[in-house]
Amino acid sequence: MSTHAQIEEFYKEQTIFLTGGTGFLGKILIEKLLRQCWDLNKIYVLVRPKKDKSPEERFEELFEYPCFDRIKCKNLSEKVFLISGDIQKPFLGLRVQDAELLKKETTCVIHAAANVKFDQTLKEASHNVRAPRDVLELAKHMPNLKVFVHVSTAFSNCVHSHIEERFYTPPMKSVNLLALVDDLDDNTLQAITPKLLGEYPNTYIYTKCITEDLVKTNLQVPKAIVRPAIVTSTIQEPVPGWVDNLYGVIGITLAAALGILRSMHAKKNNRARLVPVDYVANCILAAAWKTHRSGTTAIYNYTGDTKNMITWGEYMEIIDGQCWDFPTEKIVWYFCFKLRENELWHKICVFFLHTVAAYFADFVLICVGRATIAVKNYRRLDKMMDLISYFSMRSWSFEQDNVLELWDQMGKEDKKMFKFSMEDTDWVKYARDSISGARMYLLKETLDTIPKGKKKLKIMFVVHYAVVALFWYLLYKFLMFVASYLYKNF
Repeated sequence: MSTHAQIEEFYKEQTIFLTGGTGFLGKILIEKLLRQCWDLNKIYVLVRPKKDKSPEERFEELFEYPCFDRIKCKNLSEKVFLISGDIQKPFLGLRVQDAELLKKETTCVIHAAANVKFDQTLKEASHNVRAPRDVLELAKHMPNLKVFVHVSTAFSNCVHSHIEERFYTPPMKSVNLLALVDDLDDNTLQAITPKLLGEYPNTYIYTKCITEDLVKTNLQVPKAIVRPAIVTSTIQEPVPGWVDNLYGVIGITLAAALGILRSMHAKKNNRARLVPVDYVANCILAAAWKTHRSGTTAIYNYTGDTKNMITWGEYMEIIDGQCWDFPTEKIVWYFCFKLRENELWHKICVFFLHTVAAYFADFVLICVGRATIAVKNYRRLDKMMDLISYFSMRSWSFEQDNVLELWDQMGKEDKKMFKFSMEDTDWVKYARDSISGARMYLLKETLDTIPKGKKKLKIMFVVHYAVVALFWYLLYKFLMFVASYLYKNF
């Protein structure tokens, strides 16, 4: 184990082609490379048009995010370059001159782009296979390519209870899936999707598993597949608690803190395999270095430290406390979120606490002449929670030999610069930073609004328990009425 910064040295003069650069993880990868490895040659970032914005507009807006504040003093245009394209189009939607440029100059490919929605159709999810196929095809014509990194998910093989750091037999070969998607009409494909998925919980996981096999059987350069678990807000860099999306656990936490989400079907004692996005980025960059050095293909299950993990129950207890410390002015109800293992009891609670409450809220909105939104939004929320329950109700064990070996082979300086070990993670502090970050970056509330948030939370506390007391009182009176009627008549 060397003491000098080998990873930083590896990226010196490298030209990196990055897909998914505008995503949550992609932003952190770009920021880390520019801040820590300024001596790299170039980063080419694939950007597609979206919501009436051109790739050029989105690329320019990318560096306005707060995660880039620490490096805005640098001339970023010297290092980062736009490649217009779209992973949902054939051959990434690349112009001929851009494809030739990438072939000529790229020395390292990091494919981090994916459609991560759990409820997408198989046709939509097939881009998680088609895009990697096209990136791999492009990479075959890169004579200077040293390493190819594919970002997968720790749950790509979740049909197995113990997941090793190896390739698994896919449910279908990539060529067959793409042929099926191209040949069948949407209705037929939708009809056979459940049978195709089999034990796989959704199309996202299904396609990610198939893609790993695709990576295995293509390209002769050293490859790394990094499988992060549930990616959450930053723990250290560039600032603690930074986040830019409402996906997964981040969305659940915020919805619960706002008093919107009140029940989740989950086992309290199951491990919550949360991994900070900056640690995931560091693991990816370190894996590329290690894979190039070893000259062999490897898989890395990045799922946290087995000796310092947290359960869903413990995590939500911490969040409960933080909601009192960092309340928001935007809360709609008192924090009354609970994890419920019994499915029937969970559905009963959802009916009363979500469905009935949503219809009542829309009734009030109608009375004041405003558009209804509650029922529609709660249906969407409950659908998302049903999809997530597959993971919150199950438990897996993960082999991490390659991740541990990677950490052991890193030098002292590398471990400081590219830290991803979670053995010393302070979960209370991390939860505190995550809640504070969600307030700041998602709700756009500064810390000076906390006193107003606490005042509103206290009001909601009183209102909540007044409603609860009224409910139980009315239920008691109803039961007494029924009992009295039965006694008199029978």
